[in-house]
Amino acid sequence: MAVDLEQHILTVIRAMKPGDRPATIGDLSRRFGVNATVIAACMRQMVDSGAARPSMIDVSGVPVLHGLLPMPTPA
Repeated sequence: MAVDLEQHILTVIRAMKPGDRPATIGDLSRRFGVNATVIAACMRQMVDSGAARPSMIDVSGVPVLHGLLPMPTPA
């Protein structure tokens, strides 16, 4: 299932335009009807594998994964 979910998430973030806000855990969870914990785990795997760039926020001074951005396209 994770591979299918990754592909769906990649489709969403690749369709983003420059300047769009990141696809957040909540956005993706609602869009796909999947628990936010599952989305967060999938997002971490995607960042670790280099499939997407993380969007981080600070929570009490600790960086926390908040969303995903597409990888930059090669020039």
